[in-house]
Amino acid sequence: MNDKLELLVRRAAAKLISDYTPPALGCSEELLEELQAATRLGPPGSEWAAFAAEISNALRASGTDQFLRLPPIAKTLHSRQRSHTRRYLSYLLGSKRFSPTIHKALTESAVGKPLVNPHYPLSSPLLVQHGYHLTRLLESTDFDLSRLRLVVEFGGGYGSFFRLLRNLGYRDRYLICDLPVMCALQRFYLRNVFPTDPGAQPPANLQWLSGDDYGALEREAAQHNPSLFIATWSLSETPLAVRSQVASVMGGFSYILCAYQRTFGSYDNVEYFTSLQKTLPQFTWQHAECPVYRNNFYLIGQNTATAQVR
Repeated sequence: MNDKLELLVRRAAAKLISDYTPPALGCSEELLEELQAATRLGPPGSEWAAFAAEISNALRASGTDQFLRLPPIAKTLHSRQRSHTRRYLSYLLGSKRFSPTIHKALTESAVGKPLVNPHYPLSSPLLVQHGYHLTRLLESTDFDLSRLRLVVEFGGGYGSFFRLLRNLGYRDRYLICDLPVMCALQRFYLRNVFPTDPGAQPPANLQWLSGDDYGALEREAAQHNPSLFIATWSLSETPLAVRSQVASVMGGFSYILCAYQRTFGSYDNVEYFTSLQKTLPQFTWQHAECPVYRNNFYLIGQNTATAQVR
């Protein structure tokens, strides 16, 4: 009973706090122009072109200042995660690898008017989940962000994980592989989160790959070591042809962090990622269902040939 009362109080407080006025955002016209271009790049009726059009229409109708709460974005990229937020936070607070530095980095930015986490109103549900991703990586490997030289993120959401690592001090090379519509959102968000001057560009260490030049990832990993490949609910939602191209270059990375759902459409993702694990025997793997998010799994690996030695 006390737990239920506490939850109600937290939710009421979060609802009250969530009615804040977000800052006015710059670069809005550039975002709309990029989204309009994205709808023209793909074949008519393609899924991502339709998504770009849906986002563009919502932004034109409601403005960009609270874009994280617009339905086409909130339902996929910045969800409430009502049934998981408390358990994510409880796990973090109980982990020996959850440092005060990470705790501090979970403080949200007001850019885009993110949702308020009812259990930790200084953060959002998504940002706490990203802190959980990082903590699971730290628990499973000898990962050291201060020594990392490359991050490749396959599917970058709206840029939140990049923001988390940057706030933890990461300044080396970061490459996001994504669809044009998502790249546009990421640039818009990060230009506003890390402003420098009028017309500022995103942080200089960040670049994008929108296309199928996956050989570039192999070259990047060969040139920058240690390296991290991360794909949270992205690789598991792509066609098998794309997965095969990406998987062919993953062996050159020092660390791999994948999160995925049990099935997606007709795909048995547990079978797929178990098979992927077997094709990369140079990695030491941790592969298990997420204790917080049932029917979702983590595949975390450390390359014994390229990862740093403590």
